[in-house]
Amino acid sequence: MDNLLVNYLRLTSCLEIEKAKSGHPGIALGSAPIVYSIYKNAFIMPNVPDFFNRDRIVVSAGHASSLIYACLHLFGFGITNSQLQDFRQLKSATTGHPEVYITPGIDATTGPLGQGVAMAVGMAIAEEYLRNKYKKDNFSPIDHYTYCFVGDGCLMEGVALEAISLAGTLKLNKLIVIYDKNDITIEGSTSITNKENVKEKFLAQNWSVIEVNKGNSVKDIENSIKKAKLNNKPTLIIVKTKIGYGSYLEGKNLIHGRPLNLEQIKDLRVKLDYFVPDWEFPENTQSYIKKILQKNSSKYCEYINNLENYKKKYRKDYSTLIKEYNNFDFKVLVKNYKSEKFDGRQAISYIFDKLYDLIPNLIGGTADLGSSTKTVFKQDGFFSDVNRTNRNIAFGIREHAMAGICNGISLHGQLNVFCSTFLAFANYLTPALRLSAIMKQPILYVFTHDSISVGEDGPTHQPIEQIATLRAMPNFIVYRPCGINEFLASLSNFYSLKLPSAFIISRQVIGKLNDNYDKAKKGGYKILENSNSILTLVACGTEVELCIKVADILMQNGYVADVVSMPSVELFEKQDKRYKNKVIDKTKKIFCIEASSDNIWYRYASKNEYVFNLSSFGLSGKQDDVLNYFGFTPNKIALKIIKFLKND
Repeated sequence: MDNLLVNYLRLTSCLEIEKAKSGHPGIALGSAPIVYSIYKNAFIMPNVPDFFNRDRIVVSAGHASSLIYACLHLFGFGITNSQLQDFRQLKSATTGHPEVYITPGIDATTGPLGQGVAMAVGMAIAEEYLRNKYKKDNFSPIDHYTYCFVGDGCLMEGVALEAISLAGTLKLNKLIVIYDKNDITIEGSTSITNKENVKEKFLAQNWSVIEVNKGNSVKDIENSIKKAKLNNKPTLIIVKTKIGYGSYLEGKNLIHGRPLNLEQIKDLRVKLDYFVPDWEFPENTQSYIKKILQKNSSKYCEYINNLENYKKKYRKDYSTLIKEYNNFDFKVLVKNYKSEKFDGRQAISYIFDKLYDLIPNLIGGTADLGSSTKTVFKQDGFFSDVNRTNRNIAFGIREHAMAGICNGISLHGQLNVFCSTFLAFANYLTPALRLSAIMKQPILYVFTHDSISVGEDGPTHQPIEQIATLRAMPNFIVYRPCGINEFLASLSNFYSLKLPSAFIISRQVIGKLNDNYDKAKKGGYKILENSNSILTLVACGTEVELCIKVADILMQNGYVADVVSMPSVELFEKQDKRYKNKVIDKTKKIFCIEASSDNIWYRYASKNEYVFNLSSFGLSGKQDDVLNYFGFTPNKIALKIIKFLKND
């Protein structure tokens, strides 16, 4: 029965690809026994696909999508034959690479190789934390395994290697990574680029390793999964396979992304000795699948009974576990913030001290920068292989994996998550940030040290283009507050909108401004308004204070200016036209100032030369000297504006 069903998956995958004239038959043919074994042995409930104690299955090798969809169809996840035949078509449920929330049974959006590994590690961290946090009387509402299916390419990517290292350090023993080792990549044999001993590498990183030499043996793969569940470390199962198994290109790199035509599929049937009609299940196999699922159904019923008892006995714990946090009004926190200046990092420390109690399911950490970014719960230690319920995560110097792991924690559910590093290093996170945005995961990204004012650390640590990159990303919100009111208003927006967001905070300390909590929630507002103004200065973050100083100099020279603070361009753009025109009155001259290279300000400025920004990387030097060199001082900007006004 297992062999019949594996061949059903192989043929159906190839038919999907042939109909679409697009896809990856190589991995589908070679790894069908692996994927089948995962679904056969996982605790899943197709009729309740999202129940929160299911085993998570992450397909890091997302180009195996045709195989995954055939498997979801086989195991009753509601994927129809019609949808299989609609593979890779516009608006189809069977997308080119797996996408969460579009296809039932998909736990993560994957495609960029290695990202799934980081997300699986995040899910395993979430499971470990929640299981230990809520365990009572030998029962926990969360107690499952995380499976991750990977290929050779996944294990070459840096994001995977960073995540693997952390998983071994944390001894995430309920994480099982199954490796389709066919030794082929698009350009040929892996030996061209990679001669490492994968087994020894994983052993060195505190993983258990099991090898399966017969890649077509479902029995051997199943036995390896059973052994993996007995380990006290994460487990890598290395399964030796042949890419394009049974096809005329078996073992060749060309089969990676070359669809088989109908004649070649006919030859494949002969090679596999499989002659069941297209798109049909082999005879009697549905009753076999039903028996497999019945075991899960019995386990699920037992779990639900235990959960009901848990709810009655531990109501507060259960309520905390399932509670969603949104629509916060953080205005009350402003009153208790005592400071005559705005030190962004001091504000972070203050806010996180409050969030610890306000949001008990908030966890996260930094890339070894907690003492600098201040995103640390002082009330708690680090989550570790010993302390499983601490809410600070030490990601180490692994920015890329940090963001990918946060995606996994968020996807798991029942937890809010944050992470932090310097803004200049946001580039290291960008691929995972992009997936956050695609999946609309509400992750709080805190980036500090936000401009050339970093000073002595020089251009490598002075962000220039990073804000523009973040603002350009769909489904992603950037906040750059100039004061505590704007900071807390932005945080309130974050929890109500539930989209991935970047909070851009300066190391630079500025004066206390008259920022407004309620107005800031609209993304932009007049922080300084004069009835007889002839021009408007637009800025965000620390440049708002700069603009207010510029406005004062202009006033002394007979030019009256308003100042607009725009903590979030994205939210300002969502306001109605009337409001936007009131804040930025185009009948007046509009000047925009930001110490970045973002071109977004040209949409507001009256003329291109009215944008004061950066077109080069920074320099190493004292903060004031660097700002002066690049012209970001009140006098230099005011003099330029006066010159423009006189010449217009």
